[in-house]
Amino acid sequence: MDINSSQSDMQGRVAVVTGASSGIGAAAARHLASHGAQVILVGRHADRLREALEAVRTAGSHDGHTVIQADLTESTDIEAIANAIQEGPGRVDVLVHSAGIYEPKPFVTITAAELDRVWAINVRAPFLLTQALVPWMRRGASIVFVSSASGRIGVADETAYCASKCGLDGLMRALAVELAPAIRVNTVAPGFTKTPMNEAFRRDSTAVAGAERAILANRLGHTDDVAYAIGYLASDAASFVYGTILAVDGGYPISHVQSGAAAE
Repeated sequence: MDINSSQSDMQGRVAVVTGASSGIGAAAARHLASHGAQVILVGRHADRLREALEAVRTAGSHDGHTVIQADLTESTDIEAIANAIQEGPGRVDVLVHSAGIYEPKPFVTITAAELDRVWAINVRAPFLLTQALVPWMRRGASIVFVSSASGRIGVADETAYCASKCGLDGLMRALAVELAPAIRVNTVAPGFTKTPMNEAFRRDSTAVAGAERAILANRLGHTDDVAYAIGYLASDAASFVYGTILAVDGGYPISHVQSGAAAE
């Protein structure tokens, strides 16, 4: 099916994208805007949000694009996002959960506070934000979670991250059942993708070469690769797709698992 067909048209739709100041979230925001959506970019960093907003305005002609600076671990900030929706567009047609953190550490050295931080951002925040925004989602709306290949495989030094992404996948499956058929809920699971999150890993040319050997596509992913998949799941082209985890990983892994490499 042609992703550029009328079924991928986002004209008249309101899309909320978290983690929109960089990486996959920023790419998803640009992609949705380029197909006509009014995009609300949510992130923690004001300067990066403004830069992402300018890119969104360049990609899409809608004059209603805006930003909301928020810390999704704070319940008051989640409430503020819901209030902004109520006072602004009054609805949400697409909700993309791209905010997340990756902090690799050996299992035996992870503190309870570090585990709680990963869980708070990667699982609790999308749970509570979805809960806050579902009342503003009309029939035909779509929720897309950004998980990771690390949600289905074991990776050394990523126990907290892997656990959080498994939890996110479970949240998606439960919501897909509970919110159907009015709201479609799905997930994209990126593999090795070039994002600020894994910049440190990508400085190691040997590690990158090993990752590329484990990927059928023989390259790391680009944020646009994931954004296109998000756009598909959010669009009418995916109207019969419910409760799916769409792997966007270039065919990883095929033979072995590298350690210390964030899968998105």
